[in-house]
Amino acid sequence: MPHQDRSHDAVNVSEIQAALARVVPASLAEFRRHGNALIPADTLVAVALLTWGWLSGGTIDERLAAAFAILKQVGRSTFNVSRQGVMKALATCTPGLLPEVRSVLFDLVKGLKGLWSTGGKVNIAVDGTKFLAPRTRANQAAFAADKTGKKKHYRTEADRAKAATVQVLATVQWHLGSGLPLHWRLGGSTASERHHVREMLDELPANARLVGDAEYVGDPLWRALIDSGKTFIVRVGSNVTLLKNLGELKFSNGYVYFWTDQSQRKSQPPLVFKLITVHNGKHPIYLITNDMEITDEEVGAIYRQRWGIEVFFRTVKQSAQRRKLACLTPENVQTELQWTLLGLWAALFLGHDAFREGKPPRQRLSPIKVLRAIQRVLLALRDQATATPSLKTLLEQALNPDESHRTTPKHSRHYPRKKRHQPAGPPVLKPATATQKRQAQKLLP
Repeated sequence: MPHQDRSHDAVNVSEIQAALARVVPASLAEFRRHGNALIPADTLVAVALLTWGWLSGGTIDERLAAAFAILKQVGRSTFNVSRQGVMKALATCTPGLLPEVRSVLFDLVKGLKGLWSTGGKVNIAVDGTKFLAPRTRANQAAFAADKTGKKKHYRTEADRAKAATVQVLATVQWHLGSGLPLHWRLGGSTASERHHVREMLDELPANARLVGDAEYVGDPLWRALIDSGKTFIVRVGSNVTLLKNLGELKFSNGYVYFWTDQSQRKSQPPLVFKLITVHNGKHPIYLITNDMEITDEEVGAIYRQRWGIEVFFRTVKQSAQRRKLACLTPENVQTELQWTLLGLWAALFLGHDAFREGKPPRQRLSPIKVLRAIQRVLLALRDQATATPSLKTLLEQALNPDESHRTTPKHSRHYPRKKRHQPAGPPVLKPATATQKRQAQKLLP
């Protein structure tokens, strides 16, 4: 009946109002822009979250038009500003708005009951992924490996073309408990993920435990983590050399030492780790940790959860269709990617928040179904459609099937697996020399 249809509308208006009220900081009422600025800061944030995080498909202009129409329907804005106006405002205000929005989302994640920490530690995976951007001269100069396209010392034309490709690296810290991002750094295609991690150390919780793959190795990074009081679990392979029986802690008990030649020359003490081997069903995986209290079983269980960050990247690049960015200048490219990650963070939080009353397990939450549910409600509001289920109902249905009783493999035997990655292999294990033992004795506590 018509009055029942309109009641759905009213519920969705109130739920979108409530959702925006949760993720758009109230403190933005005090955020001051220059005197002739048209869009208030809270409206600008809401538009950015909707355009780059909650809506997908179409051009930026189309998503912006939809965002303004939706905000008008829910009573948050009467503005209608061009794409150029929004981008200029975001380019100016993002450095000030970003910490405010991130702080609110961070606190919301901490408030998810039972997910924030495990055994007194906040487990955070770290990994990097690259996004394509238009190959304009400005973008190429800012992000590409070959910033001019004129270098001649490439083995093949394919190598030259690859070096000229415009890619933006995002190194993301991803919370294992909730499956949500917490922090990130952006850089060009040649930027270092390890440097990004070191830059973000101060943003980690004091009791954070970092979980990384074989990219996150090396003396500078590990010493920085230890000096900051953080623990970590990192996969190691044949690119890492470890020493046995350098000090009192013996290899037979699972302890190894990491001590580069450069550290020895600088008289820096060796780093002491536990070496743990787990098996993924195909080959062994070698992990080190500076947490001497954790068990081998706990290390294996935590590292297996790290795969979730790869699923998050798939959600961003495929489900949300953000594999290739659209902006033509470096400043706007970074602005676009910042609000993409913030918007998706906020959207996926709403999915988790729908289960705060202890209904089906959050582990079954489907990110793509969450995004589709939010977009369905938003587009219905834009089009003033009727008979759309409430956002709460749609989010509570955004679950993957329960496959706890599955007895057959999930993957297709005909799947064309083009990439054939070689396992990292075991780390190089060497017995400590007598000279190393004498020097270490002076440096070890």
